[in-house]
Amino acid sequence: MQPFRLTSVIACLAMATVVTAAGAGSTDVAQALSDVAGPRIEISNVEGVPVGALPQLGQCKLWYDELPVARQTAQMDCEHAQWLARTWGGRVIDHDHERARYEGRNDFTGVPASALPRRGFCRAWLEGVAVDAQPAESDCRVARQIADRRGGRVIFMPL
Repeated sequence: MQPFRLTSVIACLAMATVVTAAGAGSTDVAQALSDVAGPRIEISNVEGVPVGALPQLGQCKLWYDELPVARQTAQMDCEHAQWLARTWGGRVIDHDHERARYEGRNDFTGVPASALPRRGFCRAWLEGVAVDAQPAESDCRVARQIADRRGGRVIFMPL
């Protein structure tokens, strides 16, 4: 005679739970199985955007695929998001779908997330210059002057 193993005991307990739930009705069985399966994962309707990053119903966001979730824009009025995106580019998303996609001035290529300007600010970005030697963030007028003078580009982080 072989001794019981812990896995045998667990299997028996699991079977007893299912049999008990089965006697209660099929809805209860489904509930018991879903409880065992673990938490449900919500899936976003907007490609590449996690559910937790979607704007509230009635609001929009500009979404830049090149940026990490933590550095994306805040939610805003959809009309304002469309207006900003026409100039600066990005995807205009709402809670349920992508409304529009624009090519614009923002080009985050080669810019580390730690070097992005704060929301509402611009930064001149110069190719071939080390991150710590780049011009500081500023208002967009000053950043444009620096970029024009030194042959760079302006990156902007909408509010």
